[in-house]
Amino acid sequence: MNSKTLNTVQYAGASILIIGIVTFLLSMMGVGDRTLTMVSVGLVMGSVFIFMMGLFLVMSEELTLRFKKDKRLNH
Repeated sequence: MNSKTLNTVQYAGASILIIGIVTFLLSMMGVGDRTLTMVSVGLVMGSVFIFMMGLFLVMSEELTLRFKKDKRLNH
C-alpha cells in the first residue's frame, strides 16, 4: 500500500477530528453557542469524509497497480 499517502490522510483527518471534538465540547460545556456547535459538527463530519476519501484513493491505486501487474503476468 501507499503508506505515505495513507499516513498523510490519517494525520490530517485525526487532527481535524480532534479540533472538531474539542470545539464541540467547548461549545456545549462553556459557550453554548449554536453556531459554534454547528461548525464543530461540520469539522467532525469533514474529517471523516477526508479520511474515507483518502482511504478510497489509496485502495483504488493499490487495486489498479495489482490488476496491471496480474495482467502483465498472464499475457
